[in-house]
Amino acid sequence: MRNNITKTALICLGFAVVFGLHLGLFCYYLDHGRMGADEGFYAIAARKVMAGEIPYRDFSYTQMPLLPYLNGAMMKVFGFGLTTQRILNITWSCIGLLAAILALRQRFGRWEPGILAAFCVVSSPHFVQLVGMGNSHGAATMFLSLATAAAITRFPYMRRLIAFGVFAALAVGCRLSVAPVTAVLAVVFIVEAPDTRRRLLAIAVPSGFALAFLLPFFAADLQAALFNTWEYHLASVFDRRVLGNWIQWWKISPAAIMVLATGLMTLPRLVRTRQWTVALLLAAATAGITIPMIPSSSYGNYIAPATLTASVAGLAAGWTLATGNGSPLRHVVWLLPLLVLFHPLPRLARGDTSTALNEVAAFIESSAADGPILTSIPIVAVESGREIIAGTEMGMFSAMGPGEEKRAERLHFTTLKLITDAVTGKEPAAIVLLIGNPVWNFKWINPSLRRQPKKAHRAFMKTVATNYSPALRNDKFVVYLPRGTKRKKTSR
Repeated sequence: MRNNITKTALICLGFAVVFGLHLGLFCYYLDHGRMGADEGFYAIAARKVMAGEIPYRDFSYTQMPLLPYLNGAMMKVFGFGLTTQRILNITWSCIGLLAAILALRQRFGRWEPGILAAFCVVSSPHFVQLVGMGNSHGAATMFLSLATAAAITRFPYMRRLIAFGVFAALAVGCRLSVAPVTAVLAVVFIVEAPDTRRRLLAIAVPSGFALAFLLPFFAADLQAALFNTWEYHLASVFDRRVLGNWIQWWKISPAAIMVLATGLMTLPRLVRTRQWTVALLLAAATAGITIPMIPSSSYGNYIAPATLTASVAGLAAGWTLATGNGSPLRHVVWLLPLLVLFHPLPRLARGDTSTALNEVAAFIESSAADGPILTSIPIVAVESGREIIAGTEMGMFSAMGPGEEKRAERLHFTTLKLITDAVTGKEPAAIVLLIGNPVWNFKWINPSLRRQPKKAHRAFMKTVATNYSPALRNDKFVVYLPRGTKRKKTSR
């Protein structure tokens, strides 16, 4: 009896450590973390799909199409905004952590491997800050973890296959970089199939769900879909294959990477003993943290959704070959997260981002005339309940190069000339830019990320100064209102 109580207490303590640490770090970075460059366009996309628009066909959205529907459905209930979107993303990651813990519990009959696998990931502040931003990493982590769980648990074959097909398609539908992981995991079901019919189903079921979930969006506008999901991400002129980017890759979750590396050492024995499921899990995890780094334009943080799978794979390999309670050396794994302390922790925001954002949103709501706004930070439009100038859904990434007006309009982007023309015609009810005139203020050329011609950008800023005047400035944003117009009166 006493042993059972002690065991239960230790399990509860493990859960408290994992989720307490994860949520504790998130709560800190919720207020102190920097605003991500992508958070605005994810929120805009969620709002647009809830209004009946379709990604690629009706507006630009440079990711896979399913996340706006997931986040949009939830934000329609809880409200559209930066904080809501971040809370949703950390919630998705928590579901992924729970799925990983329960999957390893079901496979090995013990709680320790799952809790340890989750701890290796959530103990990295860099991982928590990233999945807690308004981006696709949280949802991709959740669906990839659920797909991994379907592949490694010991439930009936067909139930697992159907679950895997659904979750793998949703994972890829949120973030394309997880596709290599799901592709290798799919081989698990081919290997485990007892006959030819099941092997064919192992191919048909995941493929069928992927086509059902994704094909309608590509069929709606194939050219725009391919540009948004593929060409845009490979066209950058920056070669990030430098040491700093690999340090970013390492910092996402050094413990998970080390656990996976250790697990890979067991691969020869796993093959000799025909432990194909675990061997393929190791292969899938390895693909997840290496293949996204192959393109020269990749960032190290692209591996974030796969780090939980990497940790699960490493622990699963160790427990598969261990006997009884496993080697005492497993306790060393609890110290691996300390490796992250060899590098600086995530940079903090200067001032309170949400306070500055709320101030701008309240000012626009109370003082700007009705109509769309122009901003390189689309989350401002979401917080203030405003539409944005057509073609600027991607915010700072919206402007294509000089002379590309026709192509930009075809793909639902814009150009600096089109933006300048809109300012000349005083189409925006307000203009919101970052202070200091950084590159985020429409200085990038989509998709190469070269700089816009200085002359063209100076002309844009001069047009803003000619037709608009600064009406509000805080430590992050400056709001311009049209010259010669009266501010909207507010009711009291």
